[in-house]
Amino acid sequence: MSQTRQSRQTRQTRQTMTQPTDLMTREEVLSMLAIKPATLYAYVSRGLIRARPHEDGRKSLYLRRDVERLATRKRGRAPTGAVAESTMRFGDPVLHSAITQITPHGPRYRNRLAIDLAAGGASFESVVHLLMTGIWQDSIAEWPMQDTPPDVLRFLATYNDEVASADIGNLLGMVPFALAMHERGARELADGSAVQAARMMLHCMAGCVGFLGPGRCFVARGKGENIATHMLRAAGIALTPMRLRAMNAALVVLADNELAPATFSARVAASTNADLFGCVAAAIGSHIGFTTGTSTEKIETLLLCEPYDALDSRVDRVREYGASLFGFNHPLYPGGDARADLMMQCAADLMAATGKGAMDAASRENTRRTLAFLERMRIELNAHPGLATGLVTLARALQLPDGVSTAMWIVGRSAGWVAHVTEQRTQAFMLRPRAKYGFGGPVSAEAFETPASR
Repeated sequence: MSQTRQSRQTRQTRQTMTQPTDLMTREEVLSMLAIKPATLYAYVSRGLIRARPHEDGRKSLYLRRDVERLATRKRGRAPTGAVAESTMRFGDPVLHSAITQITPHGPRYRNRLAIDLAAGGASFESVVHLLMTGIWQDSIAEWPMQDTPPDVLRFLATYNDEVASADIGNLLGMVPFALAMHERGARELADGSAVQAARMMLHCMAGCVGFLGPGRCFVARGKGENIATHMLRAAGIALTPMRLRAMNAALVVLADNELAPATFSARVAASTNADLFGCVAAAIGSHIGFTTGTSTEKIETLLLCEPYDALDSRVDRVREYGASLFGFNHPLYPGGDARADLMMQCAADLMAATGKGAMDAASRENTRRTLAFLERMRIELNAHPGLATGLVTLARALQLPDGVSTAMWIVGRSAGWVAHVTEQRTQAFMLRPRAKYGFGGPVSAEAFETPASR
């Protein structure tokens, strides 16, 4: 290691050590909370305490404010204002839900581990049905055909080939609003047809992948096609059993992750009795924010990009921006994200496949270099690839155009958004958090008087 790099790491370590208000060592946390190491691991796994990797790569540091919040709870019930404030913080329980539980092995959908469903070949359609209804049906292979409304087709036709990879999230966000037009949203609320509306919406979104494919246009669903087949065909990718299994597995593990910000947005909208289309549109608008949905685009353009023989020169990008830009070390999965690991395993399987429809030589070499680079980051920097990194790696192994990984995430996660909308409707209350005003003094009644009223 060069002296320059050593001095930089020394300065970073000293900065970390001289900011006690931000991070704590494991020993400090155990002492403050009077707990055992196993209990600390459980708190981190549940997201109650967020962890950050130490510069030496062998241990972790913990956010002081999370630890202090837990310490306050252990001492006794906090004042009402403090409770109201803490319920909106990351990791604290906000709503009761029977849909998804976060575990160290990834999300569990209604008591079924997502990675087990994906690895076992469960269809995305079966998982959508499970999330929405709580009923598991192995036999769901395809949904009944539904025509995309003519006015929606005309709306999509106006785009022709103008949609770039960076625009696909915005286009998918407009699809639910287009489907809500002509009173279809009102009918969904009045008739209770959420299942049919969700299926139509998912296939309409899948068809929008065609804007990134060779045809640069909307691709309607073919007879008997499931979502995975529809998306691959729309992207212009030759269909093989292995590719279909990989695409389906990705959609399954993407389907839900408890109360992520976009999911919470969908539930807030649902609590106001918005129709299903409006709720999903609200979720997409939150999802494509800078820190979540666009991480796939940043990985495609800044990290896992050409030239692949220069990947090792991007170690510093992972070291400095891994968590904030690229989604490494997800705070809910400090030991590594099982969903990302499964998608990278799918990529490795595609790389090893031979025969008709197998990966071309260049793509195989690029995938090999990508997987080797990510493994090096895990070993050397304790940087565990997150969902977005695993998703882009798999999309590249499938030889999909850039931008399709963003679409895969939105289409897959829409299953969870729909399920949370339907659950929120049964709870029959409006989600309206209160603000804790902290600037200036109280406002007097005189401040609202007009000169004429004085």
